[in-house]
Amino acid sequence: MSAIIVVSSERFSGKSSLVVGLALELRDRGFKIGYMKPVGAYPIKVNNEKVDEDAYFVREALGLTDPLTEISPYFLTWDNMTRYMRKTPPNPQSRVKNAYNKLSEGKDLMILEGAQNFLHGRILNLSALELADVLQAKVLLLDTFNEELSVDRILSAKDFFGHWFLGVVLNWVPPRRMDFTKNLLGRYLTSQGINMFGSVPVDRVLRSITVNDLAEGLNGSIICAADKGDELIESMMVGAMGQEQALRLFRKQANKVVITGGDRSDIQLAALETPTKSLILTGGHRPSPLVLGHAEEIGVPIILVDYDTATTVEMVEAAIGHQKMHSPKKIERIRGFIREGFDLDLMLEEIGMHIFR
Repeated sequence: MSAIIVVSSERFSGKSSLVVGLALELRDRGFKIGYMKPVGAYPIKVNNEKVDEDAYFVREALGLTDPLTEISPYFLTWDNMTRYMRKTPPNPQSRVKNAYNKLSEGKDLMILEGAQNFLHGRILNLSALELADVLQAKVLLLDTFNEELSVDRILSAKDFFGHWFLGVVLNWVPPRRMDFTKNLLGRYLTSQGINMFGSVPVDRVLRSITVNDLAEGLNGSIICAADKGDELIESMMVGAMGQEQALRLFRKQANKVVITGGDRSDIQLAALETPTKSLILTGGHRPSPLVLGHAEEIGVPIILVDYDTATTVEMVEAAIGHQKMHSPKKIERIRGFIREGFDLDLMLEEIGMHIFR
């Protein structure tokens, strides 16, 4: 039985989506795949139980029934970190190893999701390197493409993980750099003994956010068309101009959210006449019955927030930049990129599973 830990040098890099995409593609090839995220960071409550948000999403996406307490036995939030500084829990590595042994029963491959970065979890002796040692797992780096830093980060990861290092996948590669990653960078990494398994281009769908997630991130209330909360928002526009100009500009951008003051009925109606996924009304002002009724009729959720427009814009920009992959549309999208641009055969060969194909 083989094991891979998917790690990154920074958070919000797309590890969960890559894990799900790889697991589903390998399942289609007939492999039995297990999943674990030893150190979580984003606790949510499910059935009055605190669980890691990413671990919960991946378990649901893969249809697993393993207990979440075994899939993700530890959290590293601020409160937990300060608690562990006062008293470290007994034998975290043993607990993780025992959970791993249960989760891996009957599996051909375990795919583990790393924490926020290489070092996260060190306070519990559960950093990515320590987990690789304890679980005898190869390390796959998912690196968000950076023109100045990616090469150095990849080389440093090889040095850091040593013989456990499996190779790299690049994420969010701009179109103008795809040829570079597939040719010059790929050849260079090969010359350094590093496997380049593939690259995922910048994609509007993968960088989108659902209406529900955006509302939650803004502490806002959806006051109509709540059944459209799973719609994906790809871009943002601010309505702070006249109605005619707004209508002209709004028509140029599809799948957008429009942010405007709650008292600007003219802007709100202009947005509803164009391909808009949601309206965010600032200042805590409810829209007019005309706007509310029209939005409900055409299925455009309105999110009501108490912040001013400038603050709301900053929060939406941050939310769209740190979006989650918890969406069937995004899962299918990442699977498509894996089929087209990820060398699964090479990965299977490197971890000794090609003999099962």
